[in-house]
Amino acid sequence: MATAKGHRIGEMLLDEDIITEEQLQECLREQKTTGEKVGQVLVRKGFVSLEVLMAFLGNQMNVPYMPLEDRSKISAALMKMLPEQLMRSQNVIPVEKKGNTIILAMADPTNVFVTDDIKLATHCDLELRLSSESEIKAALDKYFGFQEEDAGELVKASAADEDFGAAPMASMPSKSPAPAAAMASPPPVAPPEPEPITTGPAAKAMGGDTPVINFLTNVLVEANKADATDIHFEPYEKSFRIRWRIDGVLQEVQSPPRSLANALATKLRAMAEMDTQGKATAQYGRLKLKIPGKDVSISILISPTMWGEKIVMHVLNLENAILNIEKLGMEPSQLELYRRILQQPYGLVLITGPKASGKTTTAYATLNSINQPTKNVCAVDEQVDYSLPGINQVVVNEKRGMTYGNGVRAMLEQDSDIMLVGEMQDAETSRMILDAVPTGHLVISTLHANNPAAAVQYLMNMAIEPYLLGSALAAIVNQRLVRVICPKCKEIHEASSEITKFLGIGGSKKTVLYRGRGCAQCSQTGFRGRQAVFEIIPLAENVREAIINRQSAADIKKAIEVIPGYTSLRSLVAKRVVAGLTSYEEFLRVAG
Repeated sequence: MATAKGHRIGEMLLDEDIITEEQLQECLREQKTTGEKVGQVLVRKGFVSLEVLMAFLGNQMNVPYMPLEDRSKISAALMKMLPEQLMRSQNVIPVEKKGNTIILAMADPTNVFVTDDIKLATHCDLELRLSSESEIKAALDKYFGFQEEDAGELVKASAADEDFGAAPMASMPSKSPAPAAAMASPPPVAPPEPEPITTGPAAKAMGGDTPVINFLTNVLVEANKADATDIHFEPYEKSFRIRWRIDGVLQEVQSPPRSLANALATKLRAMAEMDTQGKATAQYGRLKLKIPGKDVSISILISPTMWGEKIVMHVLNLENAILNIEKLGMEPSQLELYRRILQQPYGLVLITGPKASGKTTTAYATLNSINQPTKNVCAVDEQVDYSLPGINQVVVNEKRGMTYGNGVRAMLEQDSDIMLVGEMQDAETSRMILDAVPTGHLVISTLHANNPAAAVQYLMNMAIEPYLLGSALAAIVNQRLVRVICPKCKEIHEASSEITKFLGIGGSKKTVLYRGRGCAQCSQTGFRGRQAVFEIIPLAENVREAIINRQSAADIKKAIEVIPGYTSLRSLVAKRVVAGLTSYEEFLRVAG
């Protein structure tokens, strides 16, 4: 081939006269809208066949293209050599085994990290072949996932009647979404069908044990077993993908039939009392459900996409909610310092961190710890996941005129002493909170920020007066959630000198660290569960002066670092790595 390495695939095909300039430009314009790869658009529009595209790519990579049309020849014994989750997430599938060599089809044969892991896991040599993602997914679905022909007449009926649904998952042996702990191989016996989920206001909308309700019940039960916090239902042109988030990371599970997508969205709208006709806009709703043995609160967001409606369900297990600051995971010295801060009669306690770092749980646990009959305690929040006795809770609903600003104003006028505000998300609410502090209010709020100095800079960029912010802040709490190494597959490895230096350990002795090898218990991730790590920063005078004097985020950071007794979040995560609670890779992900 005359094409230079590094050209985009479209330019490669153009250079070889396989497509025209007009076809390439048309696909590039469409790719910006759909987000697909250029090759996928070329195939979909019929400008090039899948076989030609893949053969061309294989030639470029020096890896033969292997079509996977005859998927029935892949043996069950061969499929069991690799975890399903690995094959789905990395788009690989073993096709044949010759002696000690596995012929492995991959969508990306250049991914040496995956091939090295597979060699290590199987103790076999690999002979690589190139196959498309769609071919690999179809082959995996044939062995593991849902197929429309397996679901029978119920699923076919749902294609015509979106309110009808699909076949119950429990009626399909080895086809239901397996919990994370069992995704390495299909269960030998299909589990008994769980009792349907039940709820108060939504029970009427469910209309009994319909197939779609049985399907949803199974998904929620298995997601709960896997400790999933979010469930994503994603429709595409010819597939319907389910992923759930475990310990902060999305994992793909078995895919149901494409025809189930409309039925599920319609049923969830009815259950959450959304506008059943409003399919052109994103809609938010909430449910409280009882699945076998547990009460869960679920927030639901349904949003239109190119191929249908994507559904994201955020699941909060109310029975496992931590609303005690002693159980949040603070170091003893941090907990003592935090208690002293909360004893102040007024001030702003700002809890920061990226999305899904546990800020809301910390905020409500903090509010719960200082709730007492002698104080008027209230909370203004967009999503009230925790119902706390003795606390007046206001739910933000902008459609009905209850904004954050209106809610805060109302609670201030009702003589509140302690107030939680879900998020300082706009200048009006932030200024109202800061104005309330000098009049004797203790306020707890959250803010999306990667570090305390960035949080301060963010508020000043809202045109908040630095003197007001500097005088009102009592403390900043910065936090992260760190994944814990799975105890079942925990193993020792020796750290290099570069790693020990990066962790700040030093010394001439060899350092031993820990990591998770990956097992069925942890869904081959090497992690099981999470712990919170905190940075507690009382507003010392030098930090106040840096804020009031409009100093840069870098200068504010330096002022924080010289506070007596200050311990950075980075060093605390490194400490947990050395203690064997988490891995060096997790340290890089969380603390960089």
